[in-house]
Amino acid sequence: MNPLEALRAAICATPGVRCDTWHLFVDPNIIRFFGEGLRETLLLSIASVALSFAVGLLFALARLSARRWVRWPAVVYIETIRALPVLLLIVYFGIKGTALFRPIAAPIAGEDFELSRFWAGVLGLSLYTSAVLAEIIRAGIQALPRGQTEAASALGLTYVHAMRFVILPQALRLMVPAMVGQLTTVIKDTSLVATIGVFELVRQGRVIYTQYFNPLEVFLYVAVIYFVICFALSQASRRLEIQAPKEAKVKIEELQLRDQVA
Repeated sequence: MNPLEALRAAICATPGVRCDTWHLFVDPNIIRFFGEGLRETLLLSIASVALSFAVGLLFALARLSARRWVRWPAVVYIETIRALPVLLLIVYFGIKGTALFRPIAAPIAGEDFELSRFWAGVLGLSLYTSAVLAEIIRAGIQALPRGQTEAASALGLTYVHAMRFVILPQALRLMVPAMVGQLTTVIKDTSLVATIGVFELVRQGRVIYTQYFNPLEVFLYVAVIYFVICFALSQASRRLEIQAPKEAKVKIEELQLRDQVA
């Protein structure tokens, strides 16, 4: 028996492993089934990050404001949301999302409006991710040399124009690696959306293993898919990283570490 056959025999002898179901993962129908779940996972991630960036940018600028009545509500929002579990937010919108948005959407969509499970998942993911991105954006802005702001003021630019044309374009370049890293986190967090009935990648895997009773093989297959996507994004993040000032890298890395600990 050659080494590969010996390894296969050892794996197949492990309790709970069903080698007789491995052929399923090369079946075109099974691959297509997992592809539908992967598509849902990517759509959830892209929609969540896009919505989170818009909201996070507003709260980052609000937290940097010199006006207390603007700054403190942003501080409360960011620190409160970052302290909550993502799963709690997802389940909350899955249960209460329709009741929350029906008064707003009823004039347009009618009284029978119901928030779809997909958008309930997006809102739950976006709420948490927006708080994280707000801190990343704030760290990127504060990492820029003060001379940039002073130069914009000397040129007669208003605060809005200085942010739009001078500060944010430079800060966003510093934040690209951190944002790509956050996208990786969101992709992994989409597995939590299965709890409210969205058929993303993990939920599709659950359908398969409840039919063929092979959870170990299915979750290994799903884990490989997640690894390929997240590893590719991490490599892209490294390639996109620029020669940023050392202080900027330290601030953003410290922020990411604090978020991981939280």
